[in-house]
Amino acid sequence: MSRILRGGHAVVTGASSGLGRELVRQLIRDRDMTVLATARRIDRLESLAAELPPGRVLTLAGDLADPQFRRVLWERALAFPGGVDLLVNNAGVGHYADFIEQAQAPIRRIIELNLMALIDLSQMAARHMVARGGGQILQVSSVLGFVGIAESAVYVASKHAVNGLVKSLRYELAGTGVRVWAACPGRTVSEFSEVAGRGASKSPSWPGREPTERVVRGIVRGLDRRRAFIFPTWRARVVVALASWLPGPFDWLMTRLGPAASRSRRVTPTSAP
Repeated sequence: MSRILRGGHAVVTGASSGLGRELVRQLIRDRDMTVLATARRIDRLESLAAELPPGRVLTLAGDLADPQFRRVLWERALAFPGGVDLLVNNAGVGHYADFIEQAQAPIRRIIELNLMALIDLSQMAARHMVARGGGQILQVSSVLGFVGIAESAVYVASKHAVNGLVKSLRYELAGTGVRVWAACPGRTVSEFSEVAGRGASKSPSWPGREPTERVVRGIVRGLDRRRAFIFPTWRARVVVALASWLPGPFDWLMTRLGPAASRSRRVTPTSAP
């Protein structure tokens, strides 16, 4: 078994809650890794470290939308003996709003965190991993990297961009020992929807949230595979398959679900943890 799969070193962004927090747990418990966990909320990071064996979670709090903090984070990661085996770009931000009414501030934050921070860290990781002869860069994308929904146009655009980056980097990095791939979950039980929709008169109506632990198990299993895109649960795979195989009925359904929710609320700008 390769070092990336057992006993290596990982960096996980957006580790204060949801998928990121559970990814840290499972990488340590199931893969025996040591993890540098980052997010904005130091209290959440410290409580996570306290749950796990001493010395297995290193913490660094900061805002990944700040390019300077990204450089500090990567310098800290390079202190791992032997370097970084796995980068998990999990941090993300959402904002439910009609596109024509969405303010520039949340749009810019979505692009800076979901795309620019991810590209910046991926570039630093790729340079490091190519030089050391191996590693994995995991982008936590979404089924929304393949399909669209109302009220999340900019967020969806950011996930499409992430998936395009993965496709291209796999060609560039072929033969280097560095694997770039994306996990594409569907709706997951987390704080994301509540934070993205804070201030709304009605929460988004999309059904079928899946347990975080189950989704992360599917993501962690993807470390052993070689595909560009991993759907961690069958529901996520079905959504993308339906959009591809039955585009007419899928569009009909999405058209009727989305606008009703859009008309029911107006949203103030907020960001996810």
